[in-house]
Amino acid sequence: MPYAFATPRSEEIANMGRSAKGFLVDWDGCCALGNTLVPEAADFLRANQTRTAIVSNNSTCTPDDFLHILACNEIQLERNQVILAGMEALKRATGFAGAKVMVLGDPHMRGTAKKMGIDLTQEAADVVVLLRDVRFTYRRLERAVNSLSNGGHLIVANPDQTHPGKDGGIKPETGALLAAIRACVKLDETKIDVVGKPSPHLFQMGCQALDLSPDQVVMLGDNPATDLAGANALGIKAVLTSAKSPDVFEILLEAQ
Repeated sequence: MPYAFATPRSEEIANMGRSAKGFLVDWDGCCALGNTLVPEAADFLRANQTRTAIVSNNSTCTPDDFLHILACNEIQLERNQVILAGMEALKRATGFAGAKVMVLGDPHMRGTAKKMGIDLTQEAADVVVLLRDVRFTYRRLERAVNSLSNGGHLIVANPDQTHPGKDGGIKPETGALLAAIRACVKLDETKIDVVGKPSPHLFQMGCQALDLSPDQVVMLGDNPATDLAGANALGIKAVLTSAKSPDVFEILLEAQ
């Protein structure tokens, strides 16, 4: 197994919670299923509003979307406490001055990109931003790979292959679309930016939002390859949990 982590016992998890000054929490499959918060996670977030940051590879929502969901559950976070890979990927694209940008994502995220001043195009792009595009088509794939084969830069929201859906099914993720692109064109690895976990960017932003160092926070996530591996690489303690088995949230709450 490429990612093998010891599973902490309940008392170990409780001790980690007692010593932590803050928490970085994943979203899809960890505290929510289909953007519906599980009750145990909602209770935990409600009790730790000022010392929690959402650090998610989500690329179909904006921070305002998440803040609305949280507010409906009587949870108030500041905007900078919600760090999402999709939004960070779009921000990365704004750094390419004068570039024509193809955003492979849903209309909501393309609209967000336009509001950010990104010059959108459907073909012959200088930059391709790959999000979880639920309307991904053969034609979009063709346009993207031709832009990349002609020297375009690729920004990938996250490498996740799938995430769990609300109904227990499998939801294909951005990494699955990246695999389709890689099957069609040999990518210049110097022209690829992977923004989301396990890359350090989101973890670092989460720590910055809480004004804490990596050794002062605990990461809660459901994916060993992204949440745990990425956190451990930065010296962040991490606990594997799941929205379908949310006992970790209960243990941490009881320990406070």
